Amino acid sequence: MKQHFITVAILLVALAFYMLGYSSLGGIAFVIGGAFELWFWVRLFRGD
Repeated sequence: MKQHFITVAILLVALAFYMLGYSSLGGIAFVIGGAFELWFWVRLFRGD
């Protein structure tokens, strides 16, 4: 169950960086958000 909380937390961090990208930080926040989203999908499909 702990792994699911970590996976959801990763998704929330990705969403937060996407929102920062829309508001002020621009491109770098989108890149960081994309990296966290990729990490989320890898964890989701690998089942870690």
